[in-house]
Amino acid sequence: MYSENMGYVENFLPKAVAKLGYEVHVIASTAQVYFNSPDYKKTYEPFIGPNIVKPEVKQMDGYTLYRLPLKSTVRKNIIRMKGLEELLAKIQPDIIQTFDVYAFTTYDVALFAKRYHIKLFTESHTHASVFNPNSFKIKLRHWLLGFPKKLKVIDEVTVRHYPIAKDVAVISENFFKVSPQKMEVQSLGVDTDLFKPVLNEGDHSEKINYRNTLGFSPEDLVCVYTGRFTPDKNPGCLAQAINYLQEQCHHHLKALFVGSGTPADIAFIESMKGCVVHPFVKVNELAPYYRLADIGVWPKQESTSQLDAMACGLPIIVSDKVGVKERVYGSGLFYEENNFIDLANKILQFTDTSLRKQLAEIGLKKVKEQYSWEAIAKKRILDYSQSLK
Repeated sequence: MYSENMGYVENFLPKAVAKLGYEVHVIASTAQVYFNSPDYKKTYEPFIGPNIVKPEVKQMDGYTLYRLPLKSTVRKNIIRMKGLEELLAKIQPDIIQTFDVYAFTTYDVALFAKRYHIKLFTESHTHASVFNPNSFKIKLRHWLLGFPKKLKVIDEVTVRHYPIAKDVAVISENFFKVSPQKMEVQSLGVDTDLFKPVLNEGDHSEKINYRNTLGFSPEDLVCVYTGRFTPDKNPGCLAQAINYLQEQCHHHLKALFVGSGTPADIAFIESMKGCVVHPFVKVNELAPYYRLADIGVWPKQESTSQLDAMACGLPIIVSDKVGVKERVYGSGLFYEENNFIDLANKILQFTDTSLRKQLAEIGLKKVKEQYSWEAIAKKRILDYSQSLK
């Protein structure tokens, strides 16, 4: 899957590698991100367009994007691409990097890489918070689709596998059967050219203008959430926390929600006191919405948006059940997942300006040293180059 103007690895890693002077090609299907979501038409189509787009070839941020037609498959929600092998043969890559080890397209690519002795690198973003390997439904699908054999082939060809967090690595080893010696945990990143803190008078003026436009005063302490307004992300928990604080006479504590969901999801958030909803924003226009805020809050699951917020100088609050706790140590707080009163209490802690500043500075340093796409791209290039020796 691929969607333009989003903040995913398939948008930013190719851009970062191309920026280092390498020839980069991205091959995707005509399926948009979340194309098979039951609520796609209401939630995503207004922002990124129809769930299936036309095949095309175009230049994007220094790399070439190819969108190949979907193959017809017997089972729903399986992505395979027409003309994939022919396109790979035409490009003749030295390295192939896939972004989901648990996919039919990765199996197709592994067969091609094995036949033509091309170096294959794989990746996984499957967190424990969204994947239960003990689920009967998941196990049944796994066997019916022949993944035990497919994953064996993929692992045989893979040079290195990059799970994006420790809990992802556990699933990669135990369920996707990736050889542990081939794994290297490597976080997703942030584009530090796009996402950066308030640095000068111009940035400060922009911050004030955005706050005024959205109805926030200079005295307000604003929490920001960006992403989907869906139960698996539970932004409603933040809305309830702000409503609770408002009823406790903390009228200066407010929240901004940037994203989209079903009409019911949006109506629920808007019904809460102190909460403002703004539609989805293209990734290259998103940074000012972080900079106008004081705290980033993600009530459930991991999100690269957490890194974007840290890069913009915000301390963050996330669920105590996320699998990427290392992001938050020293640069934010955990709250008890789905407990809006506990979340409200953590927000109250951040009324201490010195605490916010201290954690924000640690977060900025962490982003620069560990989580910039530039640093990640340089590390990938080193791995790719060594594999070719």
